[in-house]
Amino acid sequence: MQTERYTRSLVEVVVSRRSAAIGRKISELPLPESPYKLNLVAVSRGGKPIDRPLRDIRIKAGDIGVLEVDDSFYFENRNEVEFAMTSRLTGARIQRTHRAVAATLITVGMVVAAALGWMSMLNAALLAGGLMVLTGCMSLRAAARSVEFSTLVVIASAIGLEAAVTGSGLSAAIADLLSKIGGDNPYVALAVVFLGCIMMDTLITNVASAVFMFPIAMAIAVNLGVSFMPFAMAVLVGASCSFISPMGYQTNLMVYGPGGYKFTDYVKIGVPLTVVVGIVTLILTPLVFKFQVP
Repeated sequence: MQTERYTRSLVEVVVSRRSAAIGRKISELPLPESPYKLNLVAVSRGGKPIDRPLRDIRIKAGDIGVLEVDDSFYFENRNEVEFAMTSRLTGARIQRTHRAVAATLITVGMVVAAALGWMSMLNAALLAGGLMVLTGCMSLRAAARSVEFSTLVVIASAIGLEAAVTGSGLSAAIADLLSKIGGDNPYVALAVVFLGCIMMDTLITNVASAVFMFPIAMAIAVNLGVSFMPFAMAVLVGASCSFISPMGYQTNLMVYGPGGYKFTDYVKIGVPLTVVVGIVTLILTPLVFKFQVP
């Protein structure tokens, strides 16, 4: 159900010299004789925001204000007596708060259901999304606009790439190469496993990276005759360091387009961050999880 605020819009206006509001305090608005139904959202003077309480400010010609108005405003202002210029703000939206309680309860219910194991996170999110639409918290059009189809295509392509890498035998060749590089030194082998996860994160998704590197790490630990736990932790952390590529993790892709980022932006920030995480991991992991087989 739509409320009255759904029919309103935001406009930017400039107070004209003929306005009856000149010299009046903002707290006195709207004037009794005014035909307008409006709410003042913001006001500026001389291109700068006013740093005093708005209700005590007296209006001057040339003041710029942002108003929340209904459709009748455009008819009443057709002669432009009160305002010298009127411009509708198409990029701004009025906050809808009448469904905030329902939206909050649905979100909390989703988190609780997933946390207590009543249903999977996917099912809980799908159910919450359906309830948002049914209760009017979100329209079907808004739900459709929120889907990033380009992100879905990239994720599906990454899964297909992982299947191709595994099915073609490339994964086995990479495993042999990493084993040779690691040699007989467990510390070097641990670093190789971590770097292998980072490489896979960059090419495919973090989940595929973990699946891809897990058997390789296990094989290296068995060949060296050491505990598998340090290598498991290296895979765990390495598969989570999806900083270098937008394809490394779903959230990277979600902000890639809307944020206007470039691939090089991820490299500039991701490489130093990955180096720091890698150094900490390679130092602490052997100390907490010993190489000796228990």
